[in-house]
Amino acid sequence: MAVTTTTASNPLVTTIVVDTDADLTVEAVASGDKNLYAVEITNPNTADAVYVHVIEATSGTTGTQHEFQFYCPANTSCYYYFPTGIETGTGLAAYASTTSGGGQSATAPEESVTVTFGFTAR
Repeated sequence: MAVTTTTASNPLVTTIVVDTDADLTVEAVASGDKNLYAVEITNPNTADAVYVHVIEATSGTTGTQHEFQFYCPANTSCYYYFPTGIETGTGLAAYASTTSGGGQSATAPEESVTVTFGFTAR
């Protein structure tokens, strides 16, 4: 089997945002019109899975209805890639919890989670 390496003249992702302490605090990860191409989650918690809740806004509160939710099992790294990108209009904010779905009863992860987002401007 042959291996080929190609240099990309136009990178897929031009902005990388890393939240190294994702928890119940909602944090802005993008503002304005963006295309989301990647979400990577590193969950160091040995007992609990985490859910990263993404809100299409630049702010919010825990329990705000999310647009997207990404799951990552305990003590695992998870990778989500979107080849055609997901268009956002107002920006994105995110938080991490051990609770799926929305609602004010979200539970914080025992240890902070690292979440990396890959964007391009539209």
